[in-house]
Formats: sequence, C-alpha cells, structure tokens
Amino acid sequence: MKIGDDFLEILKKGGVALFLRILGFIAGYLFVYYTVHLFGAETLGRAQLSFSILMIASLLCILGSDVNYVKLFAIENNFDNAKGLFIKAYPIFMGGSLFLGAILFIFSSWISEQIFNDPALSPFLKWTAPSIVLYTLILINASVFRGIRKNTLYSFLFNGGRFIFTLFFFTILIFLWTKDPIVTIAAHTLALVALFLLSLRYLYKYLNPFSKETTYKVNHFIKDSFPMFLSASMIVLLGWTDTIILGIYEESSVVGRYSVALKIAVIVSFSLQAVDSILAPKLSHAFHENNFSLFKQLIKFSTLVNAIFSTGAIIGIIFFKDFILNIFGSDFLQVSTALLFLCVGQFFNSVIGPVGSIFQMTGHQKVFQNILIISFIINLILNLTLIQPYGVNGVAFSTAFSLIFSKLVSAFYVKKLIWNKV
Repeated sequence: MKIGDDFLEILKKGGVALFLRILGFIAGYLFVYYTVHLFGAETLGRAQLSFSILMIASLLCILGSDVNYVKLFAIENNFDNAKGLFIKAYPIFMGGSLFLGAILFIFSSWISEQIFNDPALSPFLKWTAPSIVLYTLILINASVFRGIRKNTLYSFLFNGGRFIFTLFFFTILIFLWTKDPIVTIAAHTLALVALFLLSLRYLYKYLNPFSKETTYKVNHFIKDSFPMFLSASMIVLLGWTDTIILGIYEESSVVGRYSVALKIAVIVSFSLQAVDSILAPKLSHAFHENNFSLFKQLIKFSTLVNAIFSTGAIIGIIFFKDFILNIFGSDFLQVSTALLFLCVGQFFNSVIGPVGSIFQMTGHQKVFQNILIISFIINLILNLTLIQPYGVNGVAFSTAFSLIFSKLVSAFYVKKLIWNKV
C-alpha cells in the first residue's frame, strides 16, 4: 500500500469513525438534555457516577488486554495465532467481570451511603452491576475488530453505539414502563445488552471457525498486557477522578452540571480518538515491518488532522459556551469557567497527537505507564487540594493541568526514545 493510500484510508475511515462518534455524541447530548429536564441534575449526577464506576471496574477486568489484542491482530500473518489466544483467554475476562459485578450489586447500598452519602444512588449501582460484565466483553470484542481494521464496527461499539442505543431504550421505557429516574440507567444497561449481542454476531462472522490453537501463553499475554492495563487505568482515572471526587464532596446536582461541561469539552478532541482507531494498527504494522518512513509520516499526518479539527472546535465552544450551557438550564452557566479549563486540556490532548498509541504499538508501554501514574498522582493531589476552596473550577483546572502535563512529557519521551532512533 502506498503512503498516499494510507493517508486516504485514515481520512476516509477516520471520517466514518468521527461521524459515528458525532452521532453518539448527539444521542448522548439528547440523553443528558431529557434526563435533566425530566428528572433534574441530581439524576444526571447519579447516572454519571454510575458510569464512572462502570469504566473503572471494566478496566480492572480487562487488564490492558484490549490494547494488546490490537497489536497482536495487526501483525502480518498472525491472525490465527491471535484468534486462538483470544478464544482461550475469553473465560478469564468473563469470570473477572462477573465477580466485580456481583461485588458492586451486593455492596451498592453501602457504597451509596458511606462513600457518596446518597442513598438514592443505590438502585443506579444495582443496574450498573450487570453492565460491568457486558461492557468488559464489548471492549474485548471491539479490540479484535480494531486489530483487523474493521474500524466502522469498532467505532460503533466503542463510541457511537452506546448512547444511540441508550437514547432508543430511554424513549421506549419512558412511554411503556415508568417515568421514574431509574429509567436512565436501565436504558443504558439495555443498550449494552444490544451492543454485546451485536459484537457476538460479528465475532462469529470474522473468527469462525473457532480454535484455541496458539503459540501464545495466556499467562504471558496477561503479564505483557499489565503495563497497558496500568496505562489505560491511569487514562480512565485521569478522566473520571474529578467526577468521583465531586460525588464525594458535592451534591449529585453539581456532578450533573459538571458532567455536561465534560461532555461538551470532549468535542475538542473528537478527531483524536476517531483517527487513532485507524492509526494504531497501522503504526504497529509499519513499526514491526521496519517501515520507519511510513511510521513517521502517519504520525505527522494524523497530528495535522487533529490540530485542524480541534482548533476549529475550541474556537466555536469559547464563543458559544454560554449559549450551549443555557440549553440545559440557566443553573448550568455555573460551570462556564470549568468548561474553559476542560477545553484547554482537551485541546492539548488533541494537538500533541496519539502519543499513547505510539508508545504502546512500539513496545514502550512501561514509559507511558510511568508518565500516566505521575500525572494521576498530580491530578489526585490537585483535586483534593482545590475541590473545597474552588469547587468545580478547581476540579476542572486539576483535570486540565494533569492532562496537559501527561501529553507534554509523553511528547518529549516519544521524541527521545522513538522518533530520534527510527
């Protein structure tokens, strides 16, 4: 494949991934809008806390294997070998997610009352418990599709589909079941059921006939995945620590308003994840084929695309931030400054480029892991220090600062360890 063809594929498939993510965002936006207007910011806050617990629990179950699967499936002539490992290890991830889901279900009342001081959160956590199993397996399944370059399917499972289906089930439940706030999290769980079944349908299509034959050892695979697990965990914790800490120190309504600011700010880095879904397996393939010229040009091109998109997005949000927030209600203008902090953080996240994939696809995941651990510690200290005097603004500043720190340090080490040596 020529370099120009690679660029065209990134634009074409990245554009599809971006389109799906935009659809998912619009669905998520409508879900948030109707949740706030039907049930209030408190319900939205409880739903967001449930989502944060789901993300953290799923990461604990995956152990970084999703990123490792992408790398292995992307290697030339390695499909059958990677497939055998995938099937052989699958019961481990299923068992781990069932265990954590059961723990959350059993202790949902204690977590709600003792940690978040909100007994009304308990039924939301009970509905979240089965979602841990579903979301864990969806992420594992999606990693296969990303590795074999079925990027539209991967993007739908990972980005767009979750809230498209959630909005669909939310609408049905409101009209056919009840107008109780619990429909918000129930719709989300049903959406994950639908996504999981869809992922199974395509697993059968692309992996059939199934076989456990592989030269990989499951224990070695999990051991090799562990640095990626730590990196992925730090990324998620960097993204969700603010929500958890707000949930501990503030009322659920504050969490709800802040979650809207988060959702809007993510628009700035939309292109990063869309392009990265296509870029990561290409980087792995180019690097392992010693095609370092292609490797560098792919990174330069994707970074340029991200910079163009994110610049336009942040300018638009800065000019129209109050108008956008006021759609949800005048009280949401309280997070206007927090939104600016978050947008700046996401801008740096996007324009510096896909440093995480560069580290992970080239075997430098331990360096990335260490950078993220330090960034998480900074994030946690700043959040705990600034939450009480500055509220949501302090939390937003902490999140943005730690994100910018992690990206700048990562870029420095990418240049030092990889770029200057290939």
